[in-house]
Amino acid sequence: MTFNQLRYVVAISKYGSFSKASEALKITQPALTLQIKKLEDEIGLVLFDRSQKQISLTREGEVMMAKATQILSLVDNLSDVAIELEDEINGKLNIGIIPTIAPYITPLFIDELNKNYPKLKLNIIELITEDVVSRIKTGELDLGVISTPVQAKGVVFTKLFYEKFYLFVSDQNELYSNDTVKIKEIDLNDLWYLNEGNCFQNQVNALCKLSEKLIEKQNFRYQSNSIESLRYIVENRGGITFIPELATLTISSEKEGMVKDIEGILPVREISMITSKFVAKQKLIDAFLEILLTNIPERMKSMQANMILDTKIITN
Repeated sequence: MTFNQLRYVVAISKYGSFSKASEALKITQPALTLQIKKLEDEIGLVLFDRSQKQISLTREGEVMMAKATQILSLVDNLSDVAIELEDEINGKLNIGIIPTIAPYITPLFIDELNKNYPKLKLNIIELITEDVVSRIKTGELDLGVISTPVQAKGVVFTKLFYEKFYLFVSDQNELYSNDTVKIKEIDLNDLWYLNEGNCFQNQVNALCKLSEKLIEKQNFRYQSNSIESLRYIVENRGGITFIPELATLTISSEKEGMVKDIEGILPVREISMITSKFVAKQKLIDAFLEILLTNIPERMKSMQANMILDTKIITN
């Protein structure tokens, strides 16, 4: 058994295809197939179900995949030992952030981070929660920033802060004149949504006690992965949408009147950092985390009496 064979298992699982994996690995497909066959013969297990067009792991393959990821993470992290021994912060972090957080949180820390740690390079990618978790496990990401709780094995969550939910109400809407809005006052036909399955939308559905059957009664729906897109629609076409607390920090003064508090003590969404159980860039992650938390408003760092809404996301 070799480290390369373990990398091949991870790649095939990721791409669901021997041909796509071989292309990514820059080896021929016959060579890849041969190496996997040798590995299966050596351990006496069939790792992949080849009966379908989309290659998938067998039950034994899933166990092997989990172990392979752990082993490769430890091996890859050996190259980062020198970083940990250096006095200065010098290196690169690959960070995955979900789309309902990334555009609001990044401007808060990026300038100060560049000023304090000019040799720390960040590669920030917007990804949905499931992809962040998956890439943390395979070592493609060093850390992620997502909404939790999320059910996922083999990773570590560190709670960072909590966000309230607000309403963004068009000045054409009858609720615009209200200082606060009750959930029951919202007309469903006025509401603009993020795509179903998005963790923020899952939390909004729970907040409003909405079901897909109720949503389907709307005459017209525009679903998006971007809160900014929904804000623009509300500004120009009318209606209402939900926005997270960090999004309110970027709203211009002339549009602040469109932001409405929701009446009553309401649940919040929890924002956490996710990392692998096997981390070698701890010094870099600590430096990033220090700057990030310094620039998050203090009021958002404690949960107080609010309840955390579940994301309804379960990953393998």
